[in-house]
Amino acid sequence: MFKPKEIKKRIRTPLVFIALILISLTILQFCGKEKDTVLVSSGTYTGIVTDAVEPAREFYLKLNDDSLVRLNFIGETTLKKNEETVPFSELKEGTKIEVELEKME
Repeated sequence: MFKPKEIKKRIRTPLVFIALILISLTILQFCGKEKDTVLVSSGTYTGIVTDAVEPAREFYLKLNDDSLVRLNFIGETTLKKNEETVPFSELKEGTKIEVELEKME
């Protein structure tokens, strides 16, 4: 027969292993969420904000043709509402916006 310490060790080792696998799978699931985006030329586009990430200062815009564009703010980027400059936090999921893009080289 097994001693109590040995039984605990035999039970604990597989449980720790299973927990590590579950944690790893969860991390991989969230890290691997890349969105299928398209590249667009300079111009004016209309669409709906699907996701806005404030710390990264980027957002996703679903265009009228259902394609998805990822847009990043740079230092000179301004966000305007009714001709007034507003902070990035004004971009909310579901907001319909018009964007003027100037592609950087």
